[in-house]
Amino acid sequence: MKKHLLFVGFFVVAFLVLQVLSGILLTMFYTPSNQWGEASALPSQVMFGNTVSIAPLVISLIALVIAFGSVKLINKKAVH
Repeated sequence: MKKHLLFVGFFVVAFLVLQVLSGILLTMFYTPSNQWGEASALPSQVMFGNTVSIAPLVISLIALVIAFGSVKLINKKAVH
């Protein structure tokens, strides 16, 4: 049971760290469009862009690999 809780803890921490890093990178490389300077009035309806669901999946898989490797490394050190 301890091994499972350790895995879940590592996964949550790795996932949160990767999400924060992803947000920082997206913020750093964001370039706003010039449309707002040209608009005379703000629109009453908002158009949302397309969302891509592959990025959260990739981040989850990377966090899964990090958590699995961390638990294996800790178990290997505990045995020796």
